[in-house]
Amino acid sequence: MVGRNDVAIANVMMVMTQTLARANANAIQRQQAQGRGEELRLDRFMRNHPSTFKGRYDPEGARTWLQGIERIFKAMVTTEYQKERLTTHMLAEEADEGEKNTRRGDELC
Repeated sequence: MVGRNDVAIANVMMVMTQTLARANANAIQRQQAQGRGEELRLDRFMRNHPSTFKGRYDPEGARTWLQGIERIFKAMVTTEYQKERLTTHMLAEEADEGEKNTRRGDELC
């Protein structure tokens, strides 16, 4: 009887190991597919030649820049999170430094 339980336990553990291995492989494939999707989205975004925002004091320039970015988003299917990532990708100089400092502050909270 004890020997049978050992075999049953070993079989269950083997099935669990195989199941977890499959689940892990599936998760890796989903992450890779998501990464490829993000790269394709960035490529599509960049093909629209978005301008870069440098963060200098220029309210009219900032408004024009934002309108141009929003115009691109109207043509793309994107979530708010994706819009945020793509928009911050186009920050440069002072604006990029400000965004990095904001992110660092958020990490401390």
